[in-house]
Formats: sequence, C-alpha cells, structure tokens
Amino acid sequence: MTAPVPLIVDLDGSLTPADVSLEGFVAFVRAAPFNIFVLLWWIVKSRSVAKAMVARRLPLDADTLPVRDDVRMLIDQARSEGRPVILASASHRRNIARVARTLGKFDEAWGTSARLNLKGANKLTHIRAKLGDTPFDYVGDSKADFPIWAAARRGYSLNAHPGTANVERLGALRKPAWRAMLKTLRPHQWAKNALVFVPLLTAGLTFDLPAIARASLAALLFSLIASGIYQINDLLDIDADRAHAKKRMRPLAAGDLSIPAALGLAAVLTIGPLIVSSLVFDWPLTMVLIAYLILTSAYSFRLKAVMTLDVIALACLYTIRILAGAVAISVTLSFWLLLFSVFFFLSLGYLKRYTELAAATEPGRLIKGRGYLDSDLDLVGQSGIAAGMVSILVMALFIADIKQTGTYRLPELLWILCLCLLYWINRVWLMARRGEVDGDPVAFAIRDPRSLGVVAAMGVAMFAARYWPLN
Repeated sequence: MTAPVPLIVDLDGSLTPADVSLEGFVAFVRAAPFNIFVLLWWIVKSRSVAKAMVARRLPLDADTLPVRDDVRMLIDQARSEGRPVILASASHRRNIARVARTLGKFDEAWGTSARLNLKGANKLTHIRAKLGDTPFDYVGDSKADFPIWAAARRGYSLNAHPGTANVERLGALRKPAWRAMLKTLRPHQWAKNALVFVPLLTAGLTFDLPAIARASLAALLFSLIASGIYQINDLLDIDADRAHAKKRMRPLAAGDLSIPAALGLAAVLTIGPLIVSSLVFDWPLTMVLIAYLILTSAYSFRLKAVMTLDVIALACLYTIRILAGAVAISVTLSFWLLLFSVFFFLSLGYLKRYTELAAATEPGRLIKGRGYLDSDLDLVGQSGIAAGMVSILVMALFIADIKQTGTYRLPELLWILCLCLLYWINRVWLMARRGEVDGDPVAFAIRDPRSLGVVAAMGVAMFAARYWPLN
C-alpha cells in the first residue's frame, strides 16, 4: 500500500499573508525604540540569530494572525484524505509551534533555529533529512521556494509562479500593491488639515490669492506627512488592529501591504514634504512640520498608550496645524484661538477614546494598545464634555477679543459660532453615548450631514460678520 503523500505548508505569505519574523522585529523596536541597535547587531551576526532572540523575548500572538481561506481548505482536504500536514517556515520554530498549536491542523512544525535559517535550499535539505525520498506536496509563495517546488510532486503557489508544470496557482492573484498603498494613505483623513486655513479666515484673508496658495500648499504638505505617519502607526498597531472588528481589514493588518513597502512609503511621504517646505517656505514652516513629525512619532511609539497624555498629544497635533497655517501666511495667532483649539480637540480626543472604551470586549482589562480600562468610560466622557464646554467659553472670549480689532464689520454675528458649537458638541457626545459615533469623531463629522450643516452655518456667520452690510 502506498504511503500518503505529506503536504508541507509555508507560513509567511502562504498560510498567512503576514510576515511573522518582520512583525516580530517591529514589535521588538516598538517596545523600546533603542532596541533597533540591538536588533541590527543580531542581524549582522545572522538573520537566524535575530529571529531566535526576538522570538524568545516576544511570543507571537497566533490567535489573531490572518489565515488564507484557500490554504486552510487545502489543509482540511489533505487531512480528510489521511495525509500528514507539516508547517515549515523560515520564521523561528517557537513561533511556528505556536501557530501549529493554535490552528490544530498540523502533525509537525519545522522552523528556523539560531543556527539554521529554514529558507530556500536550507528548507529543502531539511525536508529531505526528515522525509528521505518520500514524495511531498508543497505550498509556497516566493522565489525562495523555487527549488522546493522543483523537488515536490505537486506545488501550490500563492504569489510567485516558477512556470513549471507541477505547480498550480492557489487562489486569486494578490491585490496590486498600489491599491493597498492608496488605502493606507487615508485621504479621507486629509480633511483634518483644513485647520491650516483657519488663520486665513480669522485674519480676513479669505480672498487673498497668494495667501490661499501658500495655505493650500501647507495643507498638502501636512496631508502627505500625516499619510506617512499612518504607515508607521499601522505598523506599530498591527496586533491591536487585528484584535479590532474593523481595523483588522487595514492593509498591513490584513497582510495586503508588506512591511518593507510601508516603510518605503513612509520615508518618501515624510522626507519629501520637508524638502519642499524648506525650498518654498524656508525654515519657519519646516520647523513646525518637524515638530509635528516628532510629536506624532512619539504618539505612535509611546504616548498613545499613556492615559490622558494621549488625548493631550492629540489636541496638540490638531493645534499645530492651525499654527502652521499662521506661519505659512505670516500672520500672528490670537492666544484665545490657540487655547480654544487645545480644549476643543481635547474634547474630540476624549471622544475617540470613549468610543474605543464603549466597544471594549474584555471587561477589567486594559484596552489593547491603550492606557484605559473599560471602567474609565464615565470619567473619560465627563472629561471630554467638560473640555468641550470650556472650548465654547474660550470661543466667546476670542470673539470679544476680535471685536476690538475692527476686522469684522458686524462682529455680533460671531456669537452664532458659540451656539453652533454648543449644539454640535452636545449632539456628538449624546450620539457617542448611544453608540452612534464609530471611531474617529472627525471622520464621523465629515460623513454626518448635520455636522456639515453646522460647519456651513459657521462659515456663513463668519462671512456675514466680515462683509455685512455689503457696499
């Protein structure tokens, strides 16, 4: 009787679209940024040493690892036929064992050790040492798998295709990288950078074309840098995103975008705008962009996991956009406007955390990647509402200050801004309490017709106050 043919399955890019080893390196650096020097030293010794050292320190969370359905079905079919199924990967054997235990579908699990990187020809040698001349089928995804496919009875390819007759493509072609990159840019979030135009409005330069052009370029530079930081943020948040009902579909968390591609995109989107700013605006705006880059990087690496400090950082990041708008068009900002911005966006920062806490599924435990317990929900809500009310008070003081400048012909109309803010802040918090605000409150406002109506009403009030009565 012929012995059943083993099915050998690769992990990275095959069973899962993710790269377990690279994600481990990222997690190691995220735990302490200076770990990057330790990691580089290990890599200089050998890649297998680096994988072993990281795997010992940071166990893989295999429960949230995305798994390809087509490969899972192939494994289930092989098991139903009584064939042994083996997980073999260049990732460290500790992590491979965790994946095998979690899925419960493998008879054996082979992985990289500190002495041997189980990839390409090394993997084939290991297969022959274990199986001898026994025929086997192999599931892989890259050029490193070409020699293994050539030696296999039958091969299955997820991405790369060696063009040999014994290899068939499994599943659909991988989505083009540019689509995943475009999604990670989050262009819908660029609406936040409209704050750059606030000094343009408060200074009465609404129709000054040179000022509009400079503010528009500053907003574009902010948008590109923000998109670059999103790559880093998503990279550092892979584990937390995979545990989230919706964020798990983000390209990096889902494995649609590779880590090297995300890092390359982040470098282009952060360095490029700084070069353009230094050439067009000289150093004042460039220094503001650098400050934004530093603060948002600190937020991504550490601050977002520190309760209260995280929302203060968010408020400052929004306020920096207003400061950049003033620098871009060379106007002086009012103290009251800056203070209003800090309190208003502090309220929105608390609102963002409130929605995350309301969606918590593990009572009594810290929200993954955050510094809050689900029991903090009421206090976070109270703090956010209080900050929102203070922002309205500061807005009133700001309007009183504007009246003294003579910039507006009918400054009394500006009190409409306070009424609009009073309505909107109370409404959005009530909706959050009912579970009707999901995630980022700014993104919610962009999609919400009533919020857009409030913005339009405020714009009309400011225009009328500036130009009424018309000559």
